[in-house]
Amino acid sequence: MSYEICILRIEEFKKFISRLDKDSKARLVRDIDFLKENGSSLKMPFAKKIDKKFWELRTSGKQRVRVIYSIKGMQIYVVHWFIKKTQRIPTKELKTAAKRLTEI
Repeated sequence: MSYEICILRIEEFKKFISRLDKDSKARLVRDIDFLKENGSSLKMPFAKKIDKKFWELRTSGKQRVRVIYSIKGMQIYVVHWFIKKTQRIPTKELKTAAKRLTEI
């Protein structure tokens, strides 16, 4: 059973991907496909539940890309993305994700 991936602000997401190095871009595409196939059953090291609304898709490599998403039924809403530079997810990134989730 496959989930539907819905990316909010698709043009911004494409621009973000275009700035990634080749290896990180390939890993992100692979991990999104993995997410599409596994949804909420995807676990560490690929995904981690942040809170009751959000999950974090964790792409490793030279650039530590993080994609914040929410699952509703069989749809996965990608609401925010960033390159992780610190141990914890910055509050600013979580606020952005929460604000975008209201756009659904």
